[in-house]
Amino acid sequence: MRGKFVLCAAVLLVLFGGIGTARADDSGLPPELQGLGLYDDLLPIGAGNSSSAKKRTRQQTVIPFIRSSLPKAIADTALYNVEHPEQVFCYHIARKPKDFTGYTLNNFAVVDFCGELDMGATTTTYEALFTQSPNIITATAACAIEPKVMLRFVRGVDYTDVLLSSPCPSFTLFYAGRYTAFNIKQAVIDDVISQFDKTRDTFNSPALLKKTVANGVADTDKEAEEYEKKQKENAPIMNWKNDQSSPQNAEIDENSQSSDAQPKAKKGWGNIKLRM
Repeated sequence: MRGKFVLCAAVLLVLFGGIGTARADDSGLPPELQGLGLYDDLLPIGAGNSSSAKKRTRQQTVIPFIRSSLPKAIADTALYNVEHPEQVFCYHIARKPKDFTGYTLNNFAVVDFCGELDMGATTTTYEALFTQSPNIITATAACAIEPKVMLRFVRGVDYTDVLLSSPCPSFTLFYAGRYTAFNIKQAVIDDVISQFDKTRDTFNSPALLKKTVANGVADTDKEAEEYEKKQKENAPIMNWKNDQSSPQNAEIDENSQSSDAQPKAKKGWGNIKLRM
C-alpha cells in the first residue's frame, strides 16, 4: 500500500511539474495567450519558446483540399510563406477602375492600410482559413468575388498574398502571377474581415520616404513636408471612390487580370508580378 502511494505521489509530481514548465514557457506568447499553455501549438513555428513536435505537426497541417487545388509548381512555396511568415501586412482594397493610376496590389486598388498583424491575429487568421476543414465549402459559390482585404504573408523578399472577399464568401491565394480561389463559410470570412475593418490608416508610399516598411511614416516635420509635396506631384485619380456604377457581375478571371482588359498601373507599391 505504501509503495502504491509513493508511486501515485511521484506521478502527480511529474504531472504538476510539467504544468509548471508549460506555464513558464508562456512568457514568450502574446498577452492574450499567456497562461494557456494548451494553445501554444497554434502559434507559428518560431513564435514563443515552444518547439514541441505537437506544435510543428499542427502548424504544418494545411487542409489537403487547399494544397491539392493549388498549381503543383507553386503550391509548396506559396503555402510555406503562409505557414511561416516573418511579417504579415494588411491592406483594404477595391476593384481598380480603368482610369485609376494610384497604388495597386495584384491589380486591385489600394484604399487604406490596416497595419501589420501581430502574432495573435496571424495565428487566428491562419487557423480559420487554412486548417479548419469544416470552414471550407467545396461547392462553387454562385456569386462574384468582391475584394475587401489583401493580406501579404512575407518571408524575406518572397511573399504570398491572400485576398478576402465578402459578401461573396471566399479567399484567394496569389503567388508568382497565379491565383486560386476557395469558398468559405460566410460567418467565418465576415468575422475575419471585421477584425481588419477596425483599423483604417491612410496608405503612404514607403518609396516616397525611402522607407522599407509597408506603410510610410514621416519621422520629422521636414520629412512630412517633403512627403506632402511628393504626394501632390504623384496624386492619383480618386474620383472612382464616388462612382456607384461599378459592375455587379464581374468575376476574377484571366481577362480581368490581363493587360488587354485593364491598363497596367505605371506606379504602385507591391505591384510587381513574378512569373515562373
